[in-house]
Amino acid sequence: MRRSKNLEYVNLFFVVKWKKFLSLFVIFFAIFLTGTTVSYGASKTIRFAIYTPQRGLEGEAVTWLTDEIEKRTKGAVKFQNYFAGSLLKERETLRGVQSGTADMGYIFVPYFPRELTLWSIGEPFIKGPADPTKKAEFFNELYEQSPELQGVLNAYNQKLIAIHYFGQMAAGGPRPLKTLNDLKGLRVRCAGGYDAEHMTSLGAKVFFLPGTEIYSAMEKGAIDANYTAFISYFKYRLFEIGKQHTVLVIPQFTGSVALITINQNVWNSLSPEVQKVMLEIGKEYGKKLADDIKKLEADIRTKMKSAGATVLDLPVTEVNAWAAASEKESLEKWLKKAEEQKQPGKALMDRAKKLIEKYSK
Repeated sequence: MRRSKNLEYVNLFFVVKWKKFLSLFVIFFAIFLTGTTVSYGASKTIRFAIYTPQRGLEGEAVTWLTDEIEKRTKGAVKFQNYFAGSLLKERETLRGVQSGTADMGYIFVPYFPRELTLWSIGEPFIKGPADPTKKAEFFNELYEQSPELQGVLNAYNQKLIAIHYFGQMAAGGPRPLKTLNDLKGLRVRCAGGYDAEHMTSLGAKVFFLPGTEIYSAMEKGAIDANYTAFISYFKYRLFEIGKQHTVLVIPQFTGSVALITINQNVWNSLSPEVQKVMLEIGKEYGKKLADDIKKLEADIRTKMKSAGATVLDLPVTEVNAWAAASEKESLEKWLKKAEEQKQPGKALMDRAKKLIEKYSK
């Protein structure tokens, strides 16, 4: 009987001790977690300017970016997104972010041909990594290896957060087309720049029109075809025109990019923890964009075909022949422009050529 009582006391002693140990462990663990919780600093609101609407590839991608930053910084960073040019127009973004009118912005490089000459490095190329995933890897590695590109943004008081690139190009109109040679002699609308030179090298008669005027001009026969991004071709609904509408999808390197940047002073005011999160999400932006482009282009292809249009994929061999005939002249023109501006274009061009070869395999 006494022995049984003793065992009860012993068991009770260990139960009490064990409960105390658990209590101390819980308290210690809570203190440990509190001590290791990341501190993102004081709450800050960032004004983001983008000239595109909220709906569409660019607007939705930017919304994802800003939402992710808010979420991963646990609300320490909040965004006021100004879409459709409500804070800065498309040609105001570079200077607007520089001056602090906006804290962050979406800057389309072709709108700043002189200020961002070095960032237009991909535009004179025809051959290159057409796959969106490879394109993202190319631009990220080129930026990381190129102090020249970093220096351009430093001069405008800005820090790069992400690079926005674009999908496949397309040429088409309300008549049967089978190859790029079929564009010879046609009145082809394009945005200008190196696109115009590349179309001219095919023998096309190049016309410049705002995007909003293309449909009407093509419907009236003022232009025979349009050369633009495949996604934009769908956006303007050009495939609806005519009973024999043909769209040639071109697996070429579309080297135009947009930059998502932040004012350097604003960047410096953020905690290292917030800066780390923003750069991580900026890298993820490129991967997500690749998936979004692939899905959207597949959906567009299906809808165009359902509407009765013919969608043809040009073989890479035809693109290579096009490049052999016209790319050299465009590259030389780009280098000459950089040299006239006393910009370090030669080293950047050589680096870009090596990386294009790497990511085109």
